[in-house]
Amino acid sequence: MEKLFSVTLGERHSDLYFTPSLDSLWNHLATLTGRSLFVADTNTAPLLPLGIEHLILPSGEEEKGWASVVAIVKRAKELGFGRDDSLVALGGGVIGDITAFAASLYMRGCQLILVPTTLLAMVDATLGGKTAIDFDSSKNFLGTFYPAQQIYLVPQVLQTLPMREYKNGLAEVVKHALISQDAELLLFLEKNYQEVKERDENLLKELLYKSLLVKKGYIEQDPFETKGIREVLNFGHTFGHALEVLGNFSRYSHGEAVAWGMRRALLAGLELGITPKEFVKRALALLELYSFSDFSSNLDKPAFLAALQSDKKKRSSQVRFVLLRGVGNYQLTHLSNALIESLIE
Repeated sequence: MEKLFSVTLGERHSDLYFTPSLDSLWNHLATLTGRSLFVADTNTAPLLPLGIEHLILPSGEEEKGWASVVAIVKRAKELGFGRDDSLVALGGGVIGDITAFAASLYMRGCQLILVPTTLLAMVDATLGGKTAIDFDSSKNFLGTFYPAQQIYLVPQVLQTLPMREYKNGLAEVVKHALISQDAELLLFLEKNYQEVKERDENLLKELLYKSLLVKKGYIEQDPFETKGIREVLNFGHTFGHALEVLGNFSRYSHGEAVAWGMRRALLAGLELGITPKEFVKRALALLELYSFSDFSSNLDKPAFLAALQSDKKKRSSQVRFVLLRGVGNYQLTHLSNALIESLIE
């Protein structure tokens, strides 16, 4: 067990750990005080140790709603859990978000431990304290800020992910490289792209560390997303989330949608004279290195514009897009419908 770092968010903080295997993690968790309810889905249930209290939910984005939250709360109540007992999420972003949301509501907040099992969850969903469920066709529309007390990363589990799922996380790593305050992660991804794509065990730990440091820097400056700083983590997501809505959260993977959205944001910045041409070329080349080629979406333009209006980061009823002036240099701005339509053709 190796402590990576701590993240302070308001009055709460999260401790982030690397652990070499799931077996060593189970042994460690058994030494913690209080009781634990492990929440998994049908994909991660086989990873659970024997003889522990657990709840298994169906897998899939469509399960990210009230019914799942109620199931967790009901099970914890049946077990007589108190605020000093823990909900332990074992899974990807969906299980992590659902469990964290339930933990934030249970008796106004019980203990929360996250064990992410996908690259996307490791570099994005688990760190930052955001919890959420989907509502009325809007992704992550209802939620709270509730950081986990402990987060455990087990790079070993990434070896079994399907490539499409692994690339969901790589899209977020690429995003972190482009919004980072320095070029260290960008250079790392450019130099080691083959090893990263092949999930070289010697590089995964460094990849996670460098990527999470970028997110740590943004969320500690703006813990509750009130200063506009944390919104930079939404780079590519405004376009991407609207694409996911039009695809009913199934036609496009999250990674594909975010990569597509980053490309649109880069081209928007170029069109408006905000993003330098050389930076756009470098960023697009990075997307290509990680096999995020552009694709024709053949979108219904009015439907896409309508989907944008459900973006929860609107200000004064207007959607704001994150555009980049270079590595770590950003601008939040509104885009005209005409420009948006030209970008999604």
